[in-house]
Amino acid sequence: MKNIKFNDLEKQFLLAEKELISIEHEGKTIGYYYPIGDREAAEKAKKELDGIVDKTLHPTGITEERIASLRSKLDYEAANKAAEKLDRIMEQRLTKMGLTEEEYVSMFMNAVEDEEECV
Repeated sequence: MKNIKFNDLEKQFLLAEKELISIEHEGKTIGYYYPIGDREAAEKAKKELDGIVDKTLHPTGITEERIASLRSKLDYEAANKAAEKLDRIMEQRLTKMGLTEEEYVSMFMNAVEDEEECV
């Protein structure tokens, strides 16, 4: 992923091919730019996403505007640091238990499958 300054944004958009760009302003990441590449694939993906939004958000009463408002208040840098810390803790726990991540996940998947069979 390429990291650029906000002031260089326009120039970088013009030069971007398929590389993800992290947009930075005053030392903080403020967004990401994902070049489309294949317009048809992008339009299909957007339609699929719109369908998912209709099925999941609207029954809850949450609007896309509300989600955008909440997202604008997120501190992505802090969230990334927290995710990295969680990953380190998870690695330590798995090492202590002698499990791989796949084995750990499969324990929960098996429990869910067992629960579904009981219903």
